[in-house]
Formats: sequence, C-alpha cells, structure tokens
Amino acid sequence: MTIEDKVFSRMRFDRIKMERYGFAADGDELLAVRDFLDGDFTAEIRVNRNGKVTGRVIDRMNEEEYSQLRNENYYGAFVNTVRDAYERLLMDIASECCDEVSFASDQSNRLAGWILQEYGVAPDFPWSDGRNDTAGVFRHPDTGKWFGLIMNIRKGQLDRRLRQDDAKELVDVINLKIDETKAGQFHNEEGLYPAFHMNHKKWISVILDDTVNDQRVKELVSDSFTLTAGKRSKMDEEFVHKVLLIADSVPYGKVATYGQIARIAGRERNSRMVGKIMSMADRYGDHPCHRVVNHAGRTVPGWKEQRPMLESEGIGFKTNGCVDLEKYQWDQ
Repeated sequence: MTIEDKVFSRMRFDRIKMERYGFAADGDELLAVRDFLDGDFTAEIRVNRNGKVTGRVIDRMNEEEYSQLRNENYYGAFVNTVRDAYERLLMDIASECCDEVSFASDQSNRLAGWILQEYGVAPDFPWSDGRNDTAGVFRHPDTGKWFGLIMNIRKGQLDRRLRQDDAKELVDVINLKIDETKAGQFHNEEGLYPAFHMNHKKWISVILDDTVNDQRVKELVSDSFTLTAGKRSKMDEEFVHKVLLIADSVPYGKVATYGQIARIAGRERNSRMVGKIMSMADRYGDHPCHRVVNHAGRTVPGWKEQRPMLESEGIGFKTNGCVDLEKYQWDQ
C-alpha cells in the first residue's frame, strides 16, 4: 500500500473543494503542487477521474524525485522526517478536499447503506492496529453475532493464481455465513471465494468490486443474516415504543446516542437494536431520529440529510465530521 493509498482509502474527493484548495486540470487529471519542509521539497499530487491518488516528491536541491521516500530500506531520521511531513500534507488535502466514507470501494458503501436501511445495522470498527482498522463488522441486532465483515485486502490473498502485479491490488471483500451444504456451489461462482481468515465450510468471501452485482450480494447478505439470527426473530414491540418515546424526548439542539437511549430504556446492551428501531421509525409515525447518533457522534452513513438537519438546529460538528458530543449531547 502506498502512502497515498493509506491516507485516501476511505475518502471521496469533492471537485468544488479541490478547486478551492488549488487543484487544477492537467490533462485527464487534477494536479496540486505544494512546497513543504520550508521549501526544501515539492509535492505534486495528482487525482485521476476515478479518485486514484498518485504523488511525486521533488528534492529542490537537485530537482530530482526523492526516491528514498518509497524505499523500505531507508529508515534514517531525515528520511522519516520527509515521510512524516509528506503524509501530514496528504492528510491536510484529505481534510480539505474529501468526504470520509466507511469503506474503500463504492460497492462496499452502497452495501453498507442498504444493510442500514434493511436491518438498522451500521458497521463498527473494533480494531485499531493500523492493519485492520478499516475492517467493519456487521452484528445481528438480536444475537450480536457477526453476519458480515468487510475488509480491504490484497487480491492475491483470495486467489493465488493471479499474476504478481494483480495479486498486489487492494480490494474490499465481505465475509458472509453460508449453509455448509452449499459451500462447494458458492466456490464455483465468479467473485465468491473460500472465506479469508474464516472457516471455509461456514463462510465465504465476496469481492466488492462489482464483479458480483448488488442484487446477488444482497441475497447472500440476507442468507447470512438469517443464519445468524438464532431463535429470536420478532422485535419486542414494547421496547420499540419505549425507544421511540425516549427519542421524542431529545430536545431541539441536542443529540442522544444509541447506547444512551438503550441505557435509559433499561436495556444497556441493546444499542444496535436502538439503531435498527431508528432506521424503521417512520413506520410508527414522525419521530426526531436525526437527533440520534452513534457513540462517537457519527451520523448515519448514507443519510446525507441528517447533518444539515442537525446543523439547522444549531448543533456543531468536529473536524472529523462527528457531532461534538461534549457540547451537544443530551444530559440524560
């Protein structure tokens, strides 16, 4: 993974923001040029029409590309200083020119939006080790069991028959539970593989680069959701109405979190169920679900109207796109 891939893997560029930052057309790409480290180095950042970012760092002393930047064998203090400064520059570009998304591929983000709408489940990201911190888990609201896991991995980790260059390409995949009696059938379907890092008899990996169409992926997700449901299948209507009543109590200009509502309702461990109820609340009437966010203040992925609705009520957001809970969380 390049430095650029690392910074921009979960970012989507906004053309207006890019032009405001200073990106200009250069052939089929957009180019921004920035000096850093007191003008000793110049970065040329290019973004193609698919949002792929490439960069060159020029050493102004000799006007040549600073090749040590990408050479893993160089670990000196000065090289690390240049790398750190370049990465900070890229992060500034990401902050100024991009919107953050949950996953790297468009199909992954479409799928995550559908899962939220269909099941009221948003992904959580339980790892923070750098290598797996972009992996999102979807948990069944009734049982807490995983029914999906989206990861960004090298293609070669799924298919060892690929050429070396193709094997290094990073792709999103989702691991889904399957009927064990049909495992062989799935493995013969294009875009479906024995599960990466999970039991091959019970799980498959589905590549999310549009090799498998959305409808087929949704069918597989639905099967996985059913297989992880356990014995509980009907939602507790009493709990639904209690949650909606609490949501109705969140005052104008404040937000509550899923976990907070679950605690007030007396079922602290059912925050994901609260999320599901919020996603289907329109079936029960008009409720201020836009005032409910996750534990970090994050709005619902795919619900673009939620942030403007909150901002219209005077609620402020931090630079990472999350509600500032210290100022705006409901004190209950």
